[in-house]
Amino acid sequence: MTSAAQTLEHHATDTGDPGPEPRFDAARSRHRFTVAVIVGLAVVSVPYLWILWDLWTGSADPFRLVSPANFYDLQARAMLAGHLYVPNGSLGIEAFVHNGRQYTYFGLFPSLLRMPVLAVTHQFDGRLTAPSMLLAWMVTGVSTSLLLWRVRILARGAAILGVAEAVCSGVLVATITGGSVLLYLAASPKTTHEDLAWSVALAIPTVFALLGVVERPSGRRVMASGVLVLLTALNRSTTGYACIIAALLIAAWFAVAPAEDRHRRWALPMAAVGLVALAVACLVNWSKLGMPLGLSEADQVWTQVNAHRRYYLASNGGNAFGLQFLPSTLVAYMRPAGLHVSSAFPFLSLPTAPAAAVGHVVLDEVYPTASIPASMPLLFVLACWGLVTAFRRRAVGRVNLTRILLVATAAGTAGVLFFGYIADRYLADFLPFLALAAMIGLVDVWRRLEGRSRPVRMSVVAVVAVLGVFGVWANIGAAVTPTALWTSNQAKQFVTRAASFGGAGPVEHVRRLPYFAPAGTIDVVGDCSGLYVSTGFSYSTVPGQQLQHETWIPVEQGPGSSNRLTLEFNRPVEPGDPPVRLLTDGRSTLVAEPVGTGRVRLVVQHPGTPSIDWPTDSTGPLPVRPGVPYPITVTTDPNLQSIDVSGLGGGIQYYLAGPGPAMVLATMSTASTADRAATVTDITTRPPSMALCRTMLRKATGGGSPG
Repeated sequence: MTSAAQTLEHHATDTGDPGPEPRFDAARSRHRFTVAVIVGLAVVSVPYLWILWDLWTGSADPFRLVSPANFYDLQARAMLAGHLYVPNGSLGIEAFVHNGRQYTYFGLFPSLLRMPVLAVTHQFDGRLTAPSMLLAWMVTGVSTSLLLWRVRILARGAAILGVAEAVCSGVLVATITGGSVLLYLAASPKTTHEDLAWSVALAIPTVFALLGVVERPSGRRVMASGVLVLLTALNRSTTGYACIIAALLIAAWFAVAPAEDRHRRWALPMAAVGLVALAVACLVNWSKLGMPLGLSEADQVWTQVNAHRRYYLASNGGNAFGLQFLPSTLVAYMRPAGLHVSSAFPFLSLPTAPAAAVGHVVLDEVYPTASIPASMPLLFVLACWGLVTAFRRRAVGRVNLTRILLVATAAGTAGVLFFGYIADRYLADFLPFLALAAMIGLVDVWRRLEGRSRPVRMSVVAVVAVLGVFGVWANIGAAVTPTALWTSNQAKQFVTRAASFGGAGPVEHVRRLPYFAPAGTIDVVGDCSGLYVSTGFSYSTVPGQQLQHETWIPVEQGPGSSNRLTLEFNRPVEPGDPPVRLLTDGRSTLVAEPVGTGRVRLVVQHPGTPSIDWPTDSTGPLPVRPGVPYPITVTTDPNLQSIDVSGLGGGIQYYLAGPGPAMVLATMSTASTADRAATVTDITTRPPSMALCRTMLRKATGGGSPG
């Protein structure tokens, strides 16, 4: 904070009110501020680290990941090889196809971060998402504190920072880092969330640097802002374009504003900051997607396999962005009642159903989504105050210098407001704008409170603290409730803890699972053939996943559902070898099918399903070596009508008809190793006790029959 501290002393001279002991007062203000923000960050780091590293898994793992988490690693290895395309098929449905090659639409910055590590080892391939997100969170915390300090100097010069204002400053920093969507992102350390975490972590320091240029341009400040604008543009287009717009607006302001004649010589350097970043971003986008700006969703693999995506594009003139989506996105992100409140733990959570379309517009994908006023009330209220303060005719101090950055960061939200896809994670695109506006609001509130009585000031501290704590709890609630990315173990831990903390969600006793139920609903099927909790996600637009009842996470599955085996090849695999039968379930069979020398794929034969484009009933080619026992886990669930296979470095999630049960086709011990191509060994452990299911069954019906 040295630069900000020097700026404070500079303004002490400018305002003509240095006070009796300006250096002592400035040092005391800085000390109070530093202590307050450190305490605030320390407090919210506890839930943040638990959510990032644990989240109902039962053990802290700094490398915890949720698939897909290797996209940036694949891109980094491609860059190390001198190009940007990745192996075909490695990105699955997320890939964009250009000139016969596949690319990820995610930016380069997180891949650049990985390159020094991946250049020397393969040990951390696919495991760096959580460490990267933690680093992004730390950068966000530090840069948020620096930006708040700079905003205060602009608004109030050398005014002494009192204890009450320092406390509110700490609460605001804690709210931005721990009472916002950043907690929801941490709940699922995967590529899409890492992208947004770094979007915030790069945009806020870039705003800090650009505000420094506006305040007092210098060669060092212009150079720092140039580097940060470029990095932001190389990460995510929405915040990248926002920072480019800010740089170009600053250049224009320096060039034409009469009051800024002394800064006119900095107009061209600032124009270069924006134009260089724009040129590099366009070049990268052209190399990957065949166009300088934006992307064509028609080129994505998902569009080729999902009928609803094609219908969505056709209904909107082939464009994924448009004004027609604005009513739906505004309602989803800005409605006052954008949280679910219940008597069951965690008491505050995401809405129990996906966001709804407004009017007759066709949306792509929609998920349960919190709103800004409901989930981040302190930021929302202070941001509204800050906007009025920044744009009032008689400027407060030099707060008018923030106007360009407010306009630019607001422009950065257009990407999600005009996009026909609504998800909670996209609240991150609003965060740089909300943070800057809220800082202005908080500083002006305390300017107006100067000289007021102690009870009035303490009342304001109490209001700020209550709104901040509410925001932290609301976002913890959003982060710790079930999503489709959870494992059964996480779901079981959640339901168990929810019951111990005052009760879980509504419990139903049913004969069969419906395709959808509100989030948090717990269903007991039959006489405890399975226990499931709903995510509230709807898969009506993805038939293959709806057939598997993907809305539901299994908490406990009945005997015979989970089977484990090992597959060991006794000689090298050749293309003409017959498939190795691993497991049967009624008429269906799971086999390992040779597809090349030393390569097999896992295939579900005769699953009894109608024609489905996606998901697929097989893995891609997987490398195998003789003499290595490969563990494979197979979960077949007649309630979900699904088969879930993981092993050999690949996986299958597919529809499965029939009631089961599944049987591992273990190799008979009487057959000699020389007479068989592979050995299959059943290593299934004992079935679950279903104790939690029995408890929930008693809660639901008291022993009655299913409804």
